[in-house]
Amino acid sequence: MIISKIYGGLGNQLFQYAFGRYLSIKNNTELKLDTTALEDKSIKGEFTIRTFQLDLFSIHATIASVSDVEKFKKSKIQKIKDLALLYLPIRFNNLYIKEPFFHFFNKALKTPENAYIDGYWQSEKYFSSIRELLLKELKPKNKLHEKTSELEVEIKTTQSVSIHIRRGDYISIKSNNDYYETCTPEYYTSAISYICDKLEEPVLYVFSDEPTWFEKNVKTNYKTIYIMHNTGNHSYEDMYLMSLCKHNIIANSSFSWWGAWLNANAHKIVVAPKKWFKIKSKNSKDLLPKEWIQL
Repeated sequence: MIISKIYGGLGNQLFQYAFGRYLSIKNNTELKLDTTALEDKSIKGEFTIRTFQLDLFSIHATIASVSDVEKFKKSKIQKIKDLALLYLPIRFNNLYIKEPFFHFFNKALKTPENAYIDGYWQSEKYFSSIRELLLKELKPKNKLHEKTSELEVEIKTTQSVSIHIRRGDYISIKSNNDYYETCTPEYYTSAISYICDKLEEPVLYVFSDEPTWFEKNVKTNYKTIYIMHNTGNHSYEDMYLMSLCKHNIIANSSFSWWGAWLNANAHKIVVAPKKWFKIKSKNSKDLLPKEWIQL
């Protein structure tokens, strides 16, 4: 049994599911998801409240029980010991694997069955070998918003370019503002030029929690459509629509990272911000696939 700890927003949850799914397949064992962090109401301070969203897709996993999780609860010292065990050619049971740093941890791929994984796992290197499977599983399983269904057809028949702007809690919550860079108008202008100069009659599809910011600060002569109907329980449909676009301009957001990664266009151009974090302790060298353009 592999148990993956689930926390954060939808983008984070998808990374945690994808790596857990890889390990479950490698070890020919079941995948369970520990969602207790999302249910914890005791957390203090400013933070963005998140809910479990993976059940919006056709995932191959079940929710871990309290007794499942209890098997892996250990002290910090024991977690360090368990991490060290990944370097040994011996199989151990009930390992608690805590991600040691943000960039790719190659030894984690050797995690055996009967392990609990705790981390963000934000690199396709953890699951790129099962890409085709994930493309099938990570499609919305519920009925789409009527407007989303209309846009599906339009996006597929145009030279569509998705543009994601993430501001919201990146601006309003100080801890987030200190942690993440905020993409500038210059970034979006450069990204649009990079992609659209290569296309005939591109159409820009803008996804944002602050669409007026883009309209005021980024000037373009291309046809631009603002997607604003997917709110609340339908927000995940924005990710789906991004994945249908021919090309993608993402923010430093795991949400639009997944919109671009799930784009199955073999000739897609993806532009991403070169700088993801303000803090120097996070090494994002493995975050973006090598084919993506960094500006």
